[in-house]
Amino acid sequence: MIIKLINNDFSFDIANTVLLFYPRISTVDGNDGKEITVSLNENSAIAEYSENNYVYFSETYFNRELYDFQRCACVRSVFDVCYKATGIRPPWGLLIGVRPINFYLKMQTLYGDKCEEILESSYIVSRDKIRLCAETVEMRSSSVAKLMNDSFSLYVSVPFCPSRCKYCSFVSYSTENETKYIENYVEILCTEIKNTALQLERKAPLTVYIGGGTPTCIADHLFQRILNCITESFDLSECFEFTVEAGRPETISETKLQIMKKYGVNRICINPQSLSDDVLLAVGRKHSVEDFFNAYDLAGSFGFDINVDLIAGLPLETANSFADGLKKIINLSPSNITIHSLYIKRAADYGADCSLYAASKPEIVNEMLSCAVYLMHDNGYYPYYLYRQKNTIGNNENIGFSKKGKECAYNIYMMDELQTIYGCGANAMTKIINNGIITRSCGTKYAYNYIKNNGEKNK
Repeated sequence: MIIKLINNDFSFDIANTVLLFYPRISTVDGNDGKEITVSLNENSAIAEYSENNYVYFSETYFNRELYDFQRCACVRSVFDVCYKATGIRPPWGLLIGVRPINFYLKMQTLYGDKCEEILESSYIVSRDKIRLCAETVEMRSSSVAKLMNDSFSLYVSVPFCPSRCKYCSFVSYSTENETKYIENYVEILCTEIKNTALQLERKAPLTVYIGGGTPTCIADHLFQRILNCITESFDLSECFEFTVEAGRPETISETKLQIMKKYGVNRICINPQSLSDDVLLAVGRKHSVEDFFNAYDLAGSFGFDINVDLIAGLPLETANSFADGLKKIINLSPSNITIHSLYIKRAADYGADCSLYAASKPEIVNEMLSCAVYLMHDNGYYPYYLYRQKNTIGNNENIGFSKKGKECAYNIYMMDELQTIYGCGANAMTKIINNGIITRSCGTKYAYNYIKNNGEKNK
C-alpha cells in the first residue's frame, strides 16, 4: 500500500490506523495496488482510498475543542474510509497506543466530565472500552497510592523456558538446547544484581518481579542462588510484593515452592494459556491440563497469591471451550486472572506465514473477551491494568483482573510508567522516571551476548 500525505506529517498515526484494518499488509510499498491519500485543509482532513479501481472518500471537519484536532481529523478520515472498505470497526477507535489508560487519564485532565463523551464521539472508542478504562482506573488507585517520590521496583530477567511456544516472540531460550549457558548466566546476573543494589545504596524496592522466560525452569540450586542474591543485596523491608513468573506448570515442584517461600516470595504466576489439551499440543506447550491443576493445588497449599493467564484466540480454541476453561479457573479462586489477546509477531514460529491469523477469527476473539469481562464481573474480579499490542487479533487488549485488594502493583507501575523500574539480566528494560521524563535503557538482548559482554566487564 502507498500512503500519500498532503500538508500533514502524521505518517506514524495514519500507517498504524491502516494496520488496524489490514494487519498483514506493508504500508511502505505499493505492490498490492492499494493507495491512501490524506490531505489537511484549512478546516478539515480528507482521505481517499483506492482499491481495485474503486475510490472511498471521507472528510472530517476539525473539532477545535480537541487538543490534537488536526491529527484527530486526519486519522478519523483514514479510519472512516478503511471502515467503508472493510466493514471492520475496531473497538478502540482512533487509539493506537499501547497504554489506553494513560490516554484516558490525560483526557480526564483536559476535559473533566466531558472526557467519556469526547472519547466516544471524536475518537470513536466503544462504550465497552470506555467503561473498561474507567473501572481499571478505579481498581488501580490503591496501588498508585502506595507510590512515593523516590520509590522504585526491581525486575530480574531469567530468559529460559522448557521449550518455545509457537506463538511466543519473547527472547527466551529452551533449556533443552541452551543448558550450557544457564550457570554462567546466573553467575553474571547475580553480579549485576549486586552492582545495581550498590548503585542504589541498598535502598528498598516496593516490588520485585522475576520474569523471563520461565525462571522456575532452571535447576533448583541456581534458582535459589538468584533469590538469595536479591535478598542479600537489597533491603526488602518495604517490599510488599515479590512475584515469580512460574509460568509453565511442569516447572513447579515442591522444592521450588519451598525456596520461594523461604525468600519471601508472596505472588506467583501459573499460566496454562488454555484448558484444552488439543490447543496446548497445537501451540507447542509441553504440559497437560492435568499438570496445571496439579501445580495449582501444590502451589495453593503454600499460601501464595496466584495469577493464572489465558490467551484468547489460540488455534483450535472455540468461544465455548475458552469460556469453559475460564469458568474452571474461576472456580479455583486465584487472586488474579489475566486474559491476553493473541497477537502475531514475526519472531514467533507462527508469525512468518501468518497461519495463526487464519486459525483465529477476530469475531471469535471478541466473543471470548466479552464473555471474560462478564464472567469476571459476575464472580468478583475487576480490571486493574490493561495494555495493547500491535497485530492483536481483532485489535483487542490484554487485561489483568483481580479480586479487590489483590492487584499486582508491579504490573500497574511498569505498564502505566508510574515508577522507576531497574532491570537486571538479558533484555531487561530499565525505566528511570524523573519529573515526568522517562529515560530507558535495555540490557543486551541475547543471553549469550549478555554473558560475553558482562563477563568481559567483570574480568
